[in-house]
Amino acid sequence: MSDAVRKIVACRLCGADELRRYVDFGDVPLGNNLQEDQTAARAAASYPLALDRCESCGHFQLGHAVAPDLLYATNYTYLSGIGSSFVKHFAGYAEWAKEMAGVGAGSLVVDVGSNDGTCLKAFQERGATVCGVDPASLAARIANENGVETINAFFDARAVATIIDRHGQADFVTSHNVLAHVDDLAEVFRNIHALLKDGGHFAFEIGYFREVLRTGCFDTIYHEHLDYHHAAPLVRHLTGLGFDVIDLSVNSVQGGSLRLLLRKTGDGEIHPQAAAFLAEEKQSVLYDDAFLKGWKRRIEDQMRDFHHILGKHAANGATIIAYGAPTKATLLMKMAGLTGEQVSFVVEDNVHKAGRYLPGTGVAIRPSAALATAEPDVIVIFAWNFADDIIGKLRGAFDRPVEIIVPLPELRTLSL
Repeated sequence: MSDAVRKIVACRLCGADELRRYVDFGDVPLGNNLQEDQTAARAAASYPLALDRCESCGHFQLGHAVAPDLLYATNYTYLSGIGSSFVKHFAGYAEWAKEMAGVGAGSLVVDVGSNDGTCLKAFQERGATVCGVDPASLAARIANENGVETINAFFDARAVATIIDRHGQADFVTSHNVLAHVDDLAEVFRNIHALLKDGGHFAFEIGYFREVLRTGCFDTIYHEHLDYHHAAPLVRHLTGLGFDVIDLSVNSVQGGSLRLLLRKTGDGEIHPQAAAFLAEEKQSVLYDDAFLKGWKRRIEDQMRDFHHILGKHAANGATIIAYGAPTKATLLMKMAGLTGEQVSFVVEDNVHKAGRYLPGTGVAIRPSAALATAEPDVIVIFAWNFADDIIGKLRGAFDRPVEIIVPLPELRTLSL
């Protein structure tokens, strides 16, 4: 293996070396490696993308890890504030934290992987002192410009020391769809434990792999996501650190997210609601070996249908464009066999992605304002997790019928 990628030989939660491969997507370009040159985009490097399961604790994880600097230091342009549904979600989350953990005026709230500060802004508006940590320079700069203190670094012991030196220990630490990304997951959990006051709360949301399996949203598997979480392995690890598990729940964010609420006590107790959740999870597809073995075949069947629909439109001379250039678009296009021959270009609300090209295919990304002069017959929503927001924007935007295709979770079409 080169310095750019290494094979993962042990479970990133329990350390066991009993890893079993379940899904292999082959070599795939980095989804966030958008290029300013089309030739460079088509020639973008690809890296192994396969999913293993620990036979000891049940944790799912990638079989290889790409160097973090390649993933985040340069072309990482994801901004959480772009989606209006996310902004609403974080406002509700701040209210939930107030109710469940007493977070409010005077509390110190730290967000691990805080991106552009959208989540912390919701706490700041409710009187909390906030501090974010994020290695992506663009997102951290935007957060600081918007008045949300953000340390532009990876969340390590040095970052913890900086926060404690500036503000003292935290009352509440949070993270959203980030703890699948970190290279040393166990170290991050230890650092969060050290950052919290005794009795402080830690709550986080991560993609729930049970929902990914159940809905077939395979495109949430990509190189930035090293881990694919469900409750049982996390609870086993976090109780071992001395966290009580107070609450486990699922919401619809990002195709299905798992939310955990923990408290630093040193006891490692599992509260009744969390215990009931774990018992129900044990009966799910996560533990159905036949389902897991057939999962990739079901993906391939759905993507074959998707390709067939677009192929018919293309054969009839239709102009096909896409909406959204999320990280997930790269694997989605590969599995559906899509190229610039089917998709003319992609429009994107994030201005930092516009003017670049998708890795592997070289499909151009244009600002969403380009819709004003575009005359598409078909629009494919790659950012399917924001489909309702996007469809709302598109209604009434065209003076003729346009077919919308949403490839996941269920392949569906509608006419505007």
